[in-house]
Amino acid sequence: MSTVTTYPGVYIEEDASSSVPVKPAATAVPMIAMDGWTNTVMRFNSYLDFIQAIGGEFKDKDDNVRSLRAYFENGGGPCYAVNRAQIADAVPQYDDITLIVAAARDITSAVAELCQPGSGIFAILDGPATEITGSGAADNYPATAQAAVYYPWLGVDWSTTAIAPSAVAAGLYCQSDRTRGVWKAPANISIASNYKPLFKVSDDLQGQYNQGKAINMIRDLDGRGPVIWGARTLEDSDDWRYISVRRLFNSAERDIKSAMQPMVFEPNNSPTWEKVRSAVTNYLHSLWRQGALLGATGKDAYFVAIGEGTSMTADDIAQGKMIVKVGMAAVRPAEFIILEFTQNVAAG
Repeated sequence: MSTVTTYPGVYIEEDASSSVPVKPAATAVPMIAMDGWTNTVMRFNSYLDFIQAIGGEFKDKDDNVRSLRAYFENGGGPCYAVNRAQIADAVPQYDDITLIVAAARDITSAVAELCQPGSGIFAILDGPATEITGSGAADNYPATAQAAVYYPWLGVDWSTTAIAPSAVAAGLYCQSDRTRGVWKAPANISIASNYKPLFKVSDDLQGQYNQGKAINMIRDLDGRGPVIWGARTLEDSDDWRYISVRRLFNSAERDIKSAMQPMVFEPNNSPTWEKVRSAVTNYLHSLWRQGALLGATGKDAYFVAIGEGTSMTADDIAQGKMIVKVGMAAVRPAEFIILEFTQNVAAG
């Protein structure tokens, strides 16, 4: 009911209805691997923050500084940095981190620990620093949908040392998410013009690595300068072959999980289920309207199921479990990937 205002003063209007909004969070906030620079997690909100942290001027002194400059020069936004050995412990302490970036470091153990299904953490890795001339260059990478590899390394006019492609790719992820959305593949994007791939990639070579454990190539095409010319994860399955699909689901999982936290200890009954169903439906409808999901109608693009006999059994409810099943249209229009969220709530 609207309050009628007839005189200057403070008015109070009470709304007895409750809602469960699902708010989109930042999709590209990386933790960048350092080595020997600091054991303390550092946050940089901008390139200026970074420059101030290193003493007010850029010096081509180590891979840490080079990688961060490359990240910011290619569209990077707020990020964290920490010693490579500390990543696995540091990332869980920050709810907003969505990416871990190798940046010329070996983060294999962190990928194994952090980039699990449902974690929402995606890894950006470096391809070989030497020229790829045949098969086998992807053998040492894990077969995971939560990571992508980039090659070749790059030269730039301000450095005598090659730049890790993962640092450049991370900046472009941020740029693409910011201008288009996490559902847009971070590919066919021009790199800053003063960056040049160290090795030329032929169509035949890329064809070998555009399957199985894929390596995403950086190529100089059509006179546009270097572009990222690949959008595949390290898992060649129909569901999770593409970076944009995996990261879209990561984003949705995080947003929905966060929105459901206030519903813990709420009565596990129809009114609560309807609040959750309505909130998640509105969130998915917004994604569909922005072009994130495939389908001529919302019904074709997503579904939300919650309730006894639909997503839960009577035994689930008796145990205090509230289960929500969410489907979103994947790369192929007729396919859905099912997400299932379970949280313990007070039975009611």
